[in-house]
Order: sequence, then structure tokens, then C-alpha cells
Amino acid sequence: MRYSYEFKRKAIELFYQGEWPKTPNGVRTDTFHNLIRDWVKLEGLPGSDINKCRRTNKYWSPEENYELVCQVLSGQGLKAVAIVAGINCGQLYQWVYKYKTLGCNGLMNKPKG
Repeated sequence: MRYSYEFKRKAIELFYQGEWPKTPNGVRTDTFHNLIRDWVKLEGLPGSDINKCRRTNKYWSPEENYELVCQVLSGQGLKAVAIVAGINCGQLYQWVYKYKTLGCNGLMNKPKG
């Protein structure tokens, strides 16, 4: 589910006031609260637009993939690296897994299609 920037801002303001917005239907409360905590962490990073939705998907070059994988393998937390990069944790996990199992060649191959 995508949330508007205005909704995220309101949820963050409520969080700082010690309150939670109403959990949307079909979403577990604990999952929703964790998402709001992630938004709060993102607000602390440089760039005021970090919680805004991107209208298009970003293409990640093999070199950019490798750089993020190296950050994780050097000891930085996977979730922290993903948040700073603005990608899904699952996507970064797959890149790390592919690198560990197939090596650099598996990560550098472009997907077909």
C-alpha cells in the first residue's frame, strides 16, 4: 500500500506526540507502527523529500548494486543501507544473496526482459 506524503507527515507528527494514526484496513497494527518508525528514521536523514513517493522506478546499475552489497558485507545493517538508498529491504537482500551465491558475475548480469 502506498501512502501519500501528507499522510506520512501527519503520522510522524502524531508519533512525536505519543499517538498513532488509525491503522488502515487490511494492515496489521504492529506492521503499520513499524512502518511509521521507519518514516521517522528517514526524516532524520539528509534531504527533506526522503519520504516522498517516487513516481517512477529507479534503475540501479550493476556498479550501484555492488556498492550497496559491499556496504552490507562490510558490516552495515541491511535495513539501514536499504533505507538510506531508498530501496526495499527485500530487494537489497536478494542482491546480497545473489552476490554470496553467484559471486560478482551473478550480480553484474542484467536481468532479461
